[in-house]
This record gives sequence, C-alpha cells and structure tokens, in this order.
Amino acid sequence: MKRYSWLFAILLCSVVTFSFCAFAEDGEDLMGSLGEAEIANTDAKEEKDSTAKVEAEEKDDGKTLTEEAKEKEEKAKEENSKEEEKDYGMATLPKGPGYVGVYSYVNLRDAVWGNIQAQMLNNEKVTIVGHEKDWYKVETTKGNGYIHARYVFKAPDMRYAGNEVYEWDNPNGYSGSSNSPSGTSNTVRDVIINVDGDSVQGKVVNAAKQIHDKYQGYQAFPYDPLTEGGNLGCAQVATTVLKAAGVLNTTCLNCTGTISLLEQAGWKSVSWPPYQAGDVVFWETYLPGPSHVGIVMNSGNSAQAMNNSSSKRCPQYSDITSMKICKIMRKL
Repeated sequence: MKRYSWLFAILLCSVVTFSFCAFAEDGEDLMGSLGEAEIANTDAKEEKDSTAKVEAEEKDDGKTLTEEAKEKEEKAKEENSKEEEKDYGMATLPKGPGYVGVYSYVNLRDAVWGNIQAQMLNNEKVTIVGHEKDWYKVETTKGNGYIHARYVFKAPDMRYAGNEVYEWDNPNGYSGSSNSPSGTSNTVRDVIINVDGDSVQGKVVNAAKQIHDKYQGYQAFPYDPLTEGGNLGCAQVATTVLKAAGVLNTTCLNCTGTISLLEQAGWKSVSWPPYQAGDVVFWETYLPGPSHVGIVMNSGNSAQAMNNSSSKRCPQYSDITSMKICKIMRKL
C-alpha cells in the first residue's frame, strides 16, 4: 500500500512539474504576445502622430500658399489699378472740384455715352469722383453722372479750344485729306475748319444762322404735320437750310432720305475730326444708325451744330458732341 502511495506521489509531482512548465511556456507566449501588441500599438501611434504632423505641416503650407496667392492677386490688382489710373486719356484732372466750360451746354449722362440726365451750363461747378478713360464721373447739383473730360476744367471761364481732340472721337479713324489743314495726322489739333462765306458750305452756314434766328419760339418753325408738331422735325429743319443754301431742291422728313439727297448732290461721307463749318452731321440717338441731323457751325475754335430741338420745338445751337456722332457729310 505504501508502495502505491509512493508511486502516486511521484506521479503527482511529475504532473505538477509538467503543468508548471507548460504554464510557464504559455505565460512566456502570452507576455510575448502582449509585448508585440504593445510594440505594434506604439508603432501605430507613432505612425499616426507622424501622419498627423505631416498633414498639419501640409495644411500650414497650404495656408501659406493661399496667403501668397492672395497677396499676389492683391498686388496685381493694385498694379492694374495704377495702370488704369495712368490710362485716363483726356481725363487728367485729380479728384475734387472742376468747372464746366462750354459755349452752349454739355450733357450729363448716367454712363459713358449713356442716357442724358441733365444739361450742364458754362461755369457750373462739379465734383470729380472718378475717371473712365476720356470721361469724368462727377457729382453735381443736377445729379450724378458722367461728363466728357473735354468740357471739364480746373477753373471757371475756360473753354474747349480744339487742342484736346484725339482719334478716338472718330470711329472711322482719320487719315487726312486734301481738305484737312497741313500737317494734320492721327492726332488732330484743329476741331473745326472755317470756310469762306461764298463757298457752298459757307452758304450753308449763313442759311443755318438765318433760319435759327428767324424761328425762335415754341413751334415757330413751320413744321410738317408728320413731324408730330416738331418732335421729329430735325430732318425738315436741316434740309430747309440746305435748300435755302441752294444745295438741295427739296426738303425731307427723315435722315435716310437726307443722306440720299446729299449723295445725289455730290456730298461725301468724311472722317472727323476736324469738322468743317457747313458739314451735315448725323447722330445716333434712340436707334443704331443716323436718327438725328444738324448743320455744323463754328463758335470760335469750337464746333457747334444747328439742329431741331424736340423739347423746345424750334431750331437751336448745341454742342456737336452732345450726342454720339455716326456720320459727317461734306461737299468735297
């Protein structure tokens, strides 16, 4: 019995020893697994932190690039703005006070060649608040708008003398002709050429003066009923002048017909400036193409036009550039 007890004890010890060894090996494996997991977690964390750092750096770099782009854009805008300021054309006065200088009146428009807001008279004060090529943006007691720079001066009692005329005034360009003053080029220094009173165009000027002076007063001119009491009387007034001067044999009630009659009489379309006293000028108003007509007159060195006033219902003098010129005809 004792022998069996001893054998049992030996067997039990062997089992315990084997179990302990196995447990130790498993423990080592477990610890190894935990170590590897911890290392893996540490590596992953370091990789994540590294990635986050790179992303943060890239983000910071992105912000820097954006700021640089904005700075470059603002710098470019500033440079362009300076260039635009240099490209004022005739509009060279600084912002601030200015004075209208005209022989008759000049139109205040809501935009460059825009709708007419009011008519500004000589020596009326304006405040220049902006520039757009050959135009000033102004504030006036009659409203705000645009006036051509040719008619705004730094002091009162100054008028356009014809030495600010440039090629842009003529959409057809200017190449000079036998009727132009000697030495003229694409930058024309004469605004108007005066003519001999005995010439064809001299007779036109004299006839225009007489008709203007004779028919002052509301509907004083004998308008044809088709002109709506003078509202559409520009062609009748102009052709009445041309008939009185011996250029035409009849009158006409529209611009297209007036052009045809002048062509039949040997008149030609010419480039401008300069204008020539006695020219027939056609303007573009409410429609594209000729829709208003008048006779070019001289006032010192400035060019005016005798034309019908739709509002006053009588002939009037007005600045030749008060409307957009689209055609000039002359007896060559």
